[in-house]
Parts: sequence; C-alpha cells; structure tokens
Amino acid sequence: MDINTLIWSFLIVFMLHNFEEIIMIESWFHKKYPKTRERIPSFAIKELEKYKTMTSVQFSIVVCILSIVAAALILVTVITEQYFIFFGLNMIFALNIFTHPLQSLLLRCYVPGLWTTLLLIIPYNIIVYMQYYHHGILNLTTVIYSLIVIILFIPLFIVSHIIGEKLAVQLER
Repeated sequence: MDINTLIWSFLIVFMLHNFEEIIMIESWFHKKYPKTRERIPSFAIKELEKYKTMTSVQFSIVVCILSIVAAALILVTVITEQYFIFFGLNMIFALNIFTHPLQSLLLRCYVPGLWTTLLLIIPYNIIVYMQYYHHGILNLTTVIYSLIVIILFIPLFIVSHIIGEKLAVQLER
C-alpha cells in the first residue's frame, strides 16, 4: 500500500469519526449524561461539566479548526516525507482507541464516537502501524520526533475549543 495514500485517508477516518460525535453530542449530554453522572469519577465530572453545554455548532467549529490543521500537517508530511509529523498527529487521534471504549465501559452505555472508534479507528491504526513498520518508518527516531508534534498540538486543541465556544455564541445569536 502506498504510504501517502494511507496518510491522506486519515482525513476520511477523522471526519467520519467526528461526524458521529457532532451528530450525537447534544443528544447524548441531554439524555444519557444525567443518568450516568453518578458513575463518573469526581475528578472527571468537573471537566465534563464544561462540555455539558457544548452545542453541535461549537463542536463543529472545533472539528473544522482541527481538520484544517490536520490537512496542513498531512500536506507537509507528504511533501517533505517527514513521516514523524503524521505519526504524531495520528498518535493523538489514536487516543480514541482507548478513550471511547473505556468511557463506554465505565458508563455502561454508548458514548458518541464509540462505533467509529471500533469500526474505523482501530482497523485504520493497525494498518498504519503495520505499513510504517513495513516501510521502515516505525523506529525510535520517528516516535521521539512525533512527541514534539503531540506537545505542539495540545495548545492548539485547547485554543480550538476556546475559539469554538466564542464563535458558536456569535453564530447562534
């Protein structure tokens, strides 16, 4: 399999996963969150309370910002063949492999993003890691350099949520 095609296909998996979350987020928080709140550890409740009022519009803005950045990082990866850039981006996204299934098990219910995690993200990541290994890209240097991408992505993630919140207020007036 061509590694660049695999890297570009990330955007499809990313968007399908986020569509599931965008479609379900408001409904889930209104219907399931109150019923499952007592199962959530106290340290997580404070963080979740911030997202309780998140609308689909707000989440869509966040996804849009992250999609633009992801596409730019993928473009840079493919042009420069610095595959650690995509590897870092994908490692952040791969956290969904753990977060959605664990949330679902803890809460004993469906959580937005679970189905695409199980049916798309896990198989996609198996293929990515196998292809990185097959092409000799998966090595210690790639992993270490990808940590830089992860560290730089964290503030972007936070800022995208701040922008999403402020812009959504303006759009929803």
